[in-house]
Amino acid sequence: MDKSISKQGTLILVCGLPGSGKTTLAKQIEIQRTAIRMCPDDWIESILLNSDDTREKDRLRDAVENLQWDLAKSYLVKGLTVILENGFWAEEERTQYAMEAIDLGARIELYAMDSSDLDELWRRIELRNQTLDSPIWVMRREDHEPKWSGFEPPTLEEVSFYDDGEIVILSQLTNGANI
Repeated sequence: MDKSISKQGTLILVCGLPGSGKTTLAKQIEIQRTAIRMCPDDWIESILLNSDDTREKDRLRDAVENLQWDLAKSYLVKGLTVILENGFWAEEERTQYAMEAIDLGARIELYAMDSSDLDELWRRIELRNQTLDSPIWVMRREDHEPKWSGFEPPTLEEVSFYDDGEIVILSQLTNGANI
């Protein structure tokens, strides 16, 4: 008799610009759902030798995200819930992760952080800059905001493709929205 129990894993993608609350939301979900949270920034910070080496920090991004995705897929097959907070700026990237998770038999969820109020995002980033233990992730508006035009926010139609998810407004997050 086969005693194996098949559980369905869940992939949770957290999408948004810096300062939109991705990590805050991901940590809330991690606790509420006993999930495995993977944040590329955490891994990069732990292995980066020189915090001023932006070239190496950028090089590590893809490598770390690929390693985390390989690990996440193995967890999904085991029926676990995995949260990826890569930012997922492009619809094509979100779709690729979702389709691979579906192929593994996993559920998919997308939480899109509202990134429409750039002044509020920068207010939050400036507050975060003051509390960072390491200078690795200190951000300056003039260095980063011009790159943000490449962000493709999910539409309501895209979010509806997923098994669950929503567009999270900043005020919902700061007021402790239920996930």
